[in-house]
Amino acid sequence: MEQTPTEVTKQSDIYHRILALFRRFIFKVNDILHGLVALVLLLAAAATICCSLSNFTSLSTASILNLVNDILFVVIILELLWTMITYLKRQEFPIASFIFIGIISSIRRMLLIEAQVSMGGDAAAHFEHQMMELGMSTAIVLILSFSYYLISRASKAK
Repeated sequence: MEQTPTEVTKQSDIYHRILALFRRFIFKVNDILHGLVALVLLLAAAATICCSLSNFTSLSTASILNLVNDILFVVIILELLWTMITYLKRQEFPIASFIFIGIISSIRRMLLIEAQVSMGGDAAAHFEHQMMELGMSTAIVLILSFSYYLISRASKAK
């Protein structure tokens, strides 16, 4: 039996409606999961701040270093959260946020290495490795900064 053009059109309409419903369902689930991830990131940032403040017991170099390290980690978490919020608003993908996260992460690592070297101890035994890591982190910051410059310049040209 051959189908009439009207029957074929009806089947096609049903198929497209089912497909549209499925897409909406997938987008809703996706938004819910991203919302949950955003909530977990917010809770992680708050918990990190609370732990950092409770561990800050003296004005020693190690205590201050740990506080700065933790606060920079919170900044990284908040940048990820902001990226998540931007995504949920269906705005343009913020590649600059990931560049900022990379720069902050590299600077965080550089500060930690410099503090370990200045404090001596076991860290002094790995001085060459630390200097190589410090150089790599510096190169990463320079490359990411240049990338940000190119992206911002390209967006102004539009």
